[in-house]
Amino acid sequence: MSSTAGPGGVGVFSDGRHRLGEGPLWDARVRTLHWVDIVAGEVLSRTEGAGAARVTRVGADVGCLGLTAEPDVLVAALRTGWHLLDLRTGALRLLADPEPDRPSCRFNDGAVDPAGRFWSGTLEDDASGPDGRLHVLDGDGTYRTADGGFRCANGIDWSPDGRWMYVVDSGRDRVYRYAFDAATGALGTREVLADTTALDGVPDGLRVDAAGDVWCAFWDGSHVTRFAPDGTVRERVDLPVRRPTSIAFGGPDLRTMFVTSATRGLSGGQLARRPLSGAVLYREVAVPGLPAHHFAAA
Repeated sequence: MSSTAGPGGVGVFSDGRHRLGEGPLWDARVRTLHWVDIVAGEVLSRTEGAGAARVTRVGADVGCLGLTAEPDVLVAALRTGWHLLDLRTGALRLLADPEPDRPSCRFNDGAVDPAGRFWSGTLEDDASGPDGRLHVLDGDGTYRTADGGFRCANGIDWSPDGRWMYVVDSGRDRVYRYAFDAATGALGTREVLADTTALDGVPDGLRVDAAGDVWCAFWDGSHVTRFAPDGTVRERVDLPVRRPTSIAFGGPDLRTMFVTSATRGLSGGQLARRPLSGAVLYREVAVPGLPAHHFAAA
């Protein structure tokens, strides 16, 4: 990585002070980490060993990203709908908008499933009610609403065998799971994997590692925590930021855990005490992650 790891083995991959850094996504083909600053409307990309991150401005809140068959083209969930984003030119091509009648609603976190569908959660700007939905976009541009009733639909990922899908509702302090049919994209009944009310902070983005453990970042908790597939806590890793937001596994062997973070809502005093807030951090882990799936764009 680009800097020496500090206390607890945590280093800095990118030191930008992002307002709402989120959605990290590793592309092993080009050794590049992509992530977003949601409220700045920016997609950021930094290749391992390179200098500062490249910034692509998309002109709207951008919640999450997915890889496609072309390393320079991402699928992006903007407030204005799902788009294909060409990082070479900044050009956007609209695929679909599932909620054009809800201007106060935006996409939040999301991920591509093993069959190449792009799943994305939504929330209302004030996140005060159960108005968030879980949408899924197919490569041909068709989409459907798979579930609803979320206060803040957040981190999404799948078990290594593809039989379980995990989704966070930050507004309810829950990590949920669904039985998942990869062939059809059908979901089973929503179940609580972990009630996190006893843990510091609010569950945010998550990723699953190759052993099937679920890693979750905790906003206002200054940690990422690893849950076993049955929801019990296996490990807590403390971080030098107050608001870690999400996780990606990358590096040459997928044993580098990247963690995005945010400065949004922090006071000057809080920022002074946590000067790395808004940076992208990294830490080496014993168990590798899983490679990101590619959106099957038509």
